[in-house]
Amino acid sequence: MTKNLTLLQLFFLVLISGFFSGCNENSNHNNTPVEVKKETALVQRAEFYTQIKGYGTLEAQNSLDLEAKFDGIVHFEHLHGRIKKGETIYSLGGPEIALKKENLEKSLAIAQSQYEYAKQYYEAQKKLLNKNYLSRIDFEKVARDFQNAQNNLNTAEYELKYFQSMINYKAPFSGYLDHLKVPQGEDAVAGQVLATFQDDRHLKLVAPYYGSFKSLSSREILLNINGKNYKGKIIYKEEALSPATGGHTLWITINNAKGLKSGEYVAYAFLLDKRSSLSVPEASIIEQKGKYFVIVVNNKNYIKQPVTIGSEQNGKVEILSGLQPKVKVLTKGAFEVFYGNIEKTMKIED
Repeated sequence: MTKNLTLLQLFFLVLISGFFSGCNENSNHNNTPVEVKKETALVQRAEFYTQIKGYGTLEAQNSLDLEAKFDGIVHFEHLHGRIKKGETIYSLGGPEIALKKENLEKSLAIAQSQYEYAKQYYEAQKKLLNKNYLSRIDFEKVARDFQNAQNNLNTAEYELKYFQSMINYKAPFSGYLDHLKVPQGEDAVAGQVLATFQDDRHLKLVAPYYGSFKSLSSREILLNINGKNYKGKIIYKEEALSPATGGHTLWITINNAKGLKSGEYVAYAFLLDKRSSLSVPEASIIEQKGKYFVIVVNNKNYIKQPVTIGSEQNGKVEILSGLQPKVKVLTKGAFEVFYGNIEKTMKIED
């Protein structure tokens, strides 16, 4: 009986020891410190601008409404992609076109025949005039007939050439088709708008401006459109306020508009008052209750440093006060360190 009791007590002792051992292991596991990955950057100078932001529309400086000059069937040669200057945009075909071409070619042939006859007659009469066998008055009538034949030939040549250019219309500048009004292979009548042809290299930004015109006095202006900087020039500014936007409408030409397309609605910023300021990466800035801080790394210590910020540009934040050049600040991991319950400094673990 005593032996059995001893074995039972031993069993419970082992069980209790195992329980406390497991609790101790769980406690140690939960208290294992989590390593936060950190990266740093130096406070450096960068270029900043006063930014006046808004939304506007990109439009082509050169734009054509393609209008059918004759009745015919429409064939667009390039429905997709860029059309280079001189390439055929569209052609017109069908019975009406064939008949019109035939009549113009006949008219040209007749005009050429009449011109050749009038020219020969004119040359013959001129010789008679030189030998005094023809009066000046009679020769002037021959000269007028010859001039009329020349004019008729020029007109016939122009009409045929114009017809050929209008049924095989070539791009006057490089661009792309937009706003198709007539489906491929459908009939069109003279005067009908077929599509719009847009210049894809020379664009303008049509945008409201809410600032002072005095800051836009320079001929060239710097714009940021969709995160990329472009140089431009103001070609028009509306003195009166636009009822639609409450601002002054501006037209700004854009140099090297690669990557932009006419018709796009874009976010823009006028970049004014260029200056050089201290800056840190955007990831370094931490906001708390309307105030801004960075984590400075100094002698293996983390220091919570209040700063005054200015503009943000290209992933950089302007520092107006609170930091000196070449100071090292946290970027990755700054948020975790800031909210790591530190008062002023936190010792960096070895």
